[in-house]
Amino acid sequence: MAMKILGSLIFTVVELLIVAIRCSVTRTFNDNRNVQSLRTHLSEELSDTKIRMLHSEDNVGMRLASVNVIIEEANRVFEDEDEVKKRCFIEKCCS
Repeated sequence: MAMKILGSLIFTVVELLIVAIRCSVTRTFNDNRNVQSLRTHLSEELSDTKIRMLHSEDNVGMRLASVNVIIEEANRVFEDEDEVKKRCFIEKCCS
């Protein structure tokens, strides 16, 4: 009778230990998988963000270049306007 109780007790303890160990191992594998998934996701997300930022910088660079061209053209127009005003003034005075 005592052996049955002892055997049942040992069986219960071993069963609980196996369940606890299985849960711990499963959690460890799940944690490792989750960390790897997070690492992959962050790596891809950061790479995509970096590419978008580089394209954005390229667009900004192109926009700045076109703005510089427009400013140069405007400056030439203003310079030409001054020349035209000078010519008109000279022609009016000399006429």
